[in-house]
Amino acid sequence: MREKVVYEKFERERLDSYLASIYKDYSRSYFQKLINRQKIFLNGKTVFSSHKLKYSDTITFEFETEKKLKIHPEKIKLDIIYEDDDIIVVNKQWGIVVHPSYGHPSGTLLNALVARSGGEYNPYLVHRLDKNTSGLIIFAKNEKSKISVAKQFQKRVVKKIYYAVVKGTIVENKGRIEAPIGRSPKNRKLMSVNPLARKMAITEFKVIARKDNYTLVEVRTITGRTHQIRSHMKYIDHPIIGDQQYGGPVMIDKKQYERHMLHAYSISFIHPRTSRTVEFKAELSDDIKEIFDNFL
Repeated sequence: MREKVVYEKFERERLDSYLASIYKDYSRSYFQKLINRQKIFLNGKTVFSSHKLKYSDTITFEFETEKKLKIHPEKIKLDIIYEDDDIIVVNKQWGIVVHPSYGHPSGTLLNALVARSGGEYNPYLVHRLDKNTSGLIIFAKNEKSKISVAKQFQKRVVKKIYYAVVKGTIVENKGRIEAPIGRSPKNRKLMSVNPLARKMAITEFKVIARKDNYTLVEVRTITGRTHQIRSHMKYIDHPIIGDQQYGGPVMIDKKQYERHMLHAYSISFIHPRTSRTVEFKAELSDDIKEIFDNFL
């Protein structure tokens, strides 16, 4: 059993944040899980992750090995943008799910990466893309890299740029959307800007091309909320083409699009081993280039 006494300078810090800052090889979410399972005690009592520490508090706990989900290898074609001993950057095709879940037990990117690894390493998921979003996604090849990249997402060090085809002509050349996002009161599976939403979300965009009654925009997410771009574009009355869930039309020039036209174009972050900033880009998907064939 480990024991830690809180120094004065850590007063008022959250319990989970404090432990993650002291034990840098473990993430904040790891400690949250231990706290939720009542495996961490503060002065002999169980508390919440958000509990604010006081000088001379005593924390006792034991590290636990996280149970890993059994993911079966499957031979699925991958578009690898970059790979080294620590990370893999994949250009995900739309229509493929990132990780196994209820309803999608196989045929995912993780299944493909497990097959690619040949048992030499375990691929770790550090962030997600929707099934019908194409573009760049990072996987880690070891625990330390996973924690490093995950913390960069938490601290907003990671910079992401998306391209989206949206309904209507956006008159402004650039814009910034600041509006809180939460679960939709009408449909709990969707996110929306609504009076009950508490998490502020910030999205910046600039127009790349305009054609007929739709616009190609470059989008930067300052925050990282679920379905942020999709719900924010709907909020300003420019839903993404093909995004039926958020009010986007599915037809352009008599052609039907079966997925929302959103592409994760570039991503930059600090490499977990070299500590240098790296940036990767994925060429626009063919369906987006097809729409703006003479405008790009």
